[in-house]
Amino acid sequence: MLFVNALGGLALFLFGMKLMSRGLQKAAGEKMRTVLRFFSSNRLAGILSGTVVTSVFQSSSVTTVMVIGFINAGLLTLQQSVGIIFGANIGTTITAQLVAFKIGVIIMPSIILGLGMTFFRNEKVVQLGETLLGLGLLFFGMEIMSGELKQLADHPAFVSAFQRFDCTPGPNGIIPPGALFGAIGIGLVATMIVQSSLACIGIVIALSAGGIMDLYTAVGILLGTNIGTTVTAQLAALTTNRVARQAALLHTLFNVIGVLIAVVSFLIPWGGEPAFFRLIRTVSGVGASLERQIANAHTLFNVGTTLLLIPFMSVLPRICEAIIPVKAVDVRYIKLEPHLLNTPAIALSQTAAELRKMLKRAWKMTDTALKIYAHNDERNQERVKSLPQREEEIDARQRDIADYLTALMLKPLSPRESRQIPVLIHCTNDAEKIGDYAMELCDLMKRIKADKVQFSEDAELELERIHGHLETLTENAIDLLKENHSQNPETAHAAHAEMQKMLDEAELTHMNRLYEGKCITKNGVLFMELLEKIRKTERHIFNIAERAGDFYGKLPDVG
Repeated sequence: MLFVNALGGLALFLFGMKLMSRGLQKAAGEKMRTVLRFFSSNRLAGILSGTVVTSVFQSSSVTTVMVIGFINAGLLTLQQSVGIIFGANIGTTITAQLVAFKIGVIIMPSIILGLGMTFFRNEKVVQLGETLLGLGLLFFGMEIMSGELKQLADHPAFVSAFQRFDCTPGPNGIIPPGALFGAIGIGLVATMIVQSSLACIGIVIALSAGGIMDLYTAVGILLGTNIGTTVTAQLAALTTNRVARQAALLHTLFNVIGVLIAVVSFLIPWGGEPAFFRLIRTVSGVGASLERQIANAHTLFNVGTTLLLIPFMSVLPRICEAIIPVKAVDVRYIKLEPHLLNTPAIALSQTAAELRKMLKRAWKMTDTALKIYAHNDERNQERVKSLPQREEEIDARQRDIADYLTALMLKPLSPRESRQIPVLIHCTNDAEKIGDYAMELCDLMKRIKADKVQFSEDAELELERIHGHLETLTENAIDLLKENHSQNPETAHAAHAEMQKMLDEAELTHMNRLYEGKCITKNGVLFMELLEKIRKTERHIFNIAERAGDFYGKLPDVG
């Protein structure tokens, strides 16, 4: 039962960490795009960004997987990712430092206050409540785990299992190599299984608090967790392009080099023990608890490795490029990147970018079809031939976006993000319908050309004006789908009203020509059919423009 209770404490610890991370992610989700802009500014900004993002996600693996997704989507280069990966290893030390505090007095207040805040309707209050509740559960789980493990320390069989890899230095002040690499192996395998180096560090701190593990063994396992945490990124990179795989390799190289540097420092004596441990005790100060020393060791390892490798930030990518060479044809960017689903704000932004491309292609089809009548030069004729293939591509893009947004719905979303998804789905359906109407316009124009129909000069001028205005409205909709759009949503409404007026006037004028006998009936019917298809196309373009104006920063918050 002691062992079961200890596992229960671990479960609470992991759930609390997940809940706290989710609350922080929701609160910071809209700001993730802002943080992303700093990634490419310079190396120090990259390290800072990696530290901040990892502090939010509470996992260097999650940050690195996100970076892999960015690279696979074409949002980052390998060089820009180096600083983020360096910073991710610093960011992961913050929660470990938090765990080492003995602040049991805040556990119940955090749980009570956090749970109460989740019942509020205000989105920001709920996010803060989830963060507080997660924090309380994290420390509650840690206390249960530490308490149960202290009692397990009285069981010789349990203690002896850990003593097999006792890394206490011998009389010569050197740690036994077999025990050291065994401890590193335990940390590596445990982190691969749990998929969280922080969870393993929490267990190590709990074992140390129970008197089952000393500082030397704890640090050995800790080194292993830093290598084990890179496996997640390696697995994530298996289905990505080669540049993204280089980033995963860079993460592994960083941690392996850091472990090798630490192991070498164990061979340098200082005050009768390895230099690394003497430095930990010096930094921690006299009377520091074992838990605090372990947390400091984790921080010292990651910050020290980062500082030592900063001069080599341009060298490491070249090593990765040599190990995994890339040709231009090997690099294929995927905008709807699956790994970005864990950062909904960025996934939604990527979907909007993909929708923008879809609308551009749908408009190119419409423009090609409308040019068949008066501007069907050789270049346009080639485009007409490709219209069926272009429509299939638009249909496929609609399915891809729908599947991506469906997968995104299964992720923890803020109410705002939940409301943005239907906006994109409706816009995608509108873009697909524009492609369908383009094919109908093409068939109608082919009939007009085959029957050698010649519209009146006035009708041709009206058609040209409508075509030009339709293009302006489409450009307006495309601009509104950009994050920092320059168009005002009211401009779209004005353009739509003007378009409706033009179509109404064109229909009325054409009916008058028919009554006056200036236009034959057959031509008049075809012209009216043409106007009706343009009207339907314009309606879907305006739908996108109207909804796109709501997507970035204009949806009302609940509360």
